[in-house]
Amino acid sequence: MLSEEDVHSNSYADRTGAVIDRQTFFGDDCDEINLGNEDTPPSKLRLNTSTDTESTSPAVINSIEDHDQYHDNHNDHYAQISPEPVPIKFNIIIREFEKRGDGMNAYIVYKLETEVSGVVGYSKTHYETWRRFSDFLGLHGKIVEKYLSKGIVIPQPPEKSISALTKTKTNSDPAMSREVGIQRARHLERYVSRLVQHPRMRNDCDLRDFLTIDSDLPKAVQTAALSSFGVKKIFKNFQVVFSKMAFHMEEGDRWFEQVQSQIDELDEALRKLYTVTESLVASRREMATSGEQLGKALSMLAACEESTSLSRALSALTDVTESVSTAWGKQAEIDNAKFSEAIYEYIMLISALKDVFGERVRAWQQWQDAQQTLSRKRDQKTKIDLAAGGRNEKSDQLKAEIEETVLRMDQLEQHFGELSKAIREEVARFDTDRKVDMKKILIEYMESMIHTHTEMLQLWEKFEPQAHNIQL
Repeated sequence: MLSEEDVHSNSYADRTGAVIDRQTFFGDDCDEINLGNEDTPPSKLRLNTSTDTESTSPAVINSIEDHDQYHDNHNDHYAQISPEPVPIKFNIIIREFEKRGDGMNAYIVYKLETEVSGVVGYSKTHYETWRRFSDFLGLHGKIVEKYLSKGIVIPQPPEKSISALTKTKTNSDPAMSREVGIQRARHLERYVSRLVQHPRMRNDCDLRDFLTIDSDLPKAVQTAALSSFGVKKIFKNFQVVFSKMAFHMEEGDRWFEQVQSQIDELDEALRKLYTVTESLVASRREMATSGEQLGKALSMLAACEESTSLSRALSALTDVTESVSTAWGKQAEIDNAKFSEAIYEYIMLISALKDVFGERVRAWQQWQDAQQTLSRKRDQKTKIDLAAGGRNEKSDQLKAEIEETVLRMDQLEQHFGELSKAIREEVARFDTDRKVDMKKILIEYMESMIHTHTEMLQLWEKFEPQAHNIQL
């Protein structure tokens, strides 16, 4: 996203972008051993090479022939220690859902079909589990608690909806519950798929239990609308707002400043696009409804028409209009499922990315607070030493507190550096995934439009001869 010059143009980048020196595996003091010796310990990695091979190798490589000879003589110098990496396969699909219970006790459960291979902790390649919506929210709470403070961008599940709750619990019409189930199933499938795509979260034990345990999970009490968890979350958000107002962070890292600006611009553009796509879906649904009404009106006109050829043409036009209306309805659903909802998912991902930036600000504030505490305690110790004319019990206590504060400040500084580094990696990963996903979204939208318009064109071409056969 930014050049290397931008990354290392400030103090924070120097602090957080340090590269850890790596020790070489084959130093000068490494023992030379023979793999054919049974007494050789497995930890020794250097092979014993014959002096004959070394004597035939060119001392200086000055030509292609010298390079080929050197490569042939040294091709088997080291053994293959690590096997080829196993490709990872992790696909999750929600094809089925069903409503259980009646009245206010009614809820919808979703069937997750997981295909997995090459991932540690999964003994089988296929799993099937049934989970209710509150189970997804409970999993999300556990994931956030473990990974948000580490700078990991955590996708957000679909939010609780009053309309969805009403349609599920108070409406006896199966079609209404099915509408809620279909839409929510798509959102939940995207959410879990995002989790397993992340290299750190795919091996999480809570996620593994969620996907593999073929039984009901303990009820997640933190998902209630007025639970203590929800109240704490609201209180924490207020704390963050007040903290930013009272202790503003002056960003010293140009990379983070530019990235946050780009994220804000992307968020604004995607929200505008989402508004337009919602309007587009509504317009196409309206076109489908208007087409149905037009078809009914044409049918009534064809029934009272005395001219046989004209009546036949109006009847054919009725069929075409109804088919076109059906095509617009299908296109509206495709636009909603694969275009509008996909854009909304990225809006939620950007919100999650902003949460990670907020976590970095919180870590910086804790670090600065520790520095101020250290400065205040040192001033207190100096005043006590001057007033008492030497060390006393209070001075010794402050000395111990100062040492403890220095240790805590160093830990907070280290945490801030590690968090900043993790966020850089997450932003790079987000940027790469975004390009791939946007390409997929645009291609699917284009292909669906081509298919819909081709279908309509064939319908109108089929009707054209009947229109020309109207006898005057």
